[in-house]
Amino acid sequence: MVKNYMEILVSEVLNEIIDKYQICKCSKCIDDIKSMALNNLPQVYFLSSSSESEKKTFLLDRQRRISALAKVVEAIQVISQNDHNIQKTRADC
Repeated sequence: MVKNYMEILVSEVLNEIIDKYQICKCSKCIDDIKSMALNNLPQVYFLSSSSESEKKTFLLDRQRRISALAKVVEAIQVISQNDHNIQKTRADC
């Protein structure tokens, strides 16, 4: 199965910081945050010959985590400013 490891990194970073923000945490808003962040980050796939340690190293790389964090925070700011998050008018919120 092919995996975009940037998706895994963005999910990890978002899970680490989401509770620090007063935002809607419904699945649609979370998906919007992830989508926006991922659209502003490069895709990263590993060859089947790549070792688990290479994949883990990617996920733990400090600079990559900082880049992902910056894009996640930007996405949180944009999504949280939308009226549907403030007024909770979205059906799922």
